[in-house]
Amino acid sequence: MDGICGRSPNTRSCPAQLATRLEYIASRGAFDIEALGEKGAQDLIASGVLIDESTLFDLTPEDLEKSSVYTTQKSAVNASGKKLLNNLQEKKNTDLWRVLVALPIRHVGPTAARALAARYTSMDALRAATVEELAETDGVGAIIAESFKDWFEVDWHREIVDKWRAAGVTMEDDTSDAPEQTLEGLTVVVTGTLENYSRDEAKEVILSRGGKAAGSVSKKTDYVVVGENAGSKEQKARDLGRSILNEEQFTRLLDTGSPD
Repeated sequence: MDGICGRSPNTRSCPAQLATRLEYIASRGAFDIEALGEKGAQDLIASGVLIDESTLFDLTPEDLEKSSVYTTQKSAVNASGKKLLNNLQEKKNTDLWRVLVALPIRHVGPTAARALAARYTSMDALRAATVEELAETDGVGAIIAESFKDWFEVDWHREIVDKWRAAGVTMEDDTSDAPEQTLEGLTVVVTGTLENYSRDEAKEVILSRGGKAAGSVSKKTDYVVVGENAGSKEQKARDLGRSILNEEQFTRLLDTGSPD
């Protein structure tokens, strides 16, 4: 696949760049579409099934019949194709922050996406906000805010969002199901291996409760959660006099806002 398609990092139908974007959309940090990998993304483009990501959630069995990866030798949709269609249907109902991550907006990764989604709760509210308003969001700032607004100035970028919405992708969060914000205003560092949380899961649960999941210990850190093989972060926490929690205390902190 040709990897040179001009200077723009977001050339709409450049096969190499589109394949990269599709893989990112399918990644665990975005929509988490297990059946869409590098080979599948490249095949959907090469076979003409997708010319950009805007129609991804509109794919049908008939579309996949043009694919070699997702069909049998008799051009019937195979198990991988059925799994892809099921994945796409299931992932239409996802958190707003994951939709934001899936869009190729420079500087908008999971942390900024979560912060924006928590504050605005819908794509419409985000698009209506000014740069100044977006920049006031904790963890966002002017650079990310300007990048966000600039991205939506491009016609085909807006088309992605509009077509995904038309296909049934959720563009707002149900705030009635949101967990209690027990960690609002708190900065938490997790170090070592926890029994009940992977590193990503621990970060996600901290953010979902309004906290900041930091990667390093500083004087601004409120709590350091220590698991097995914690390493130097535990010692730094002790040196700085930060509160150190075990996993049981961490669970209480999540539930009540206090480790005690």
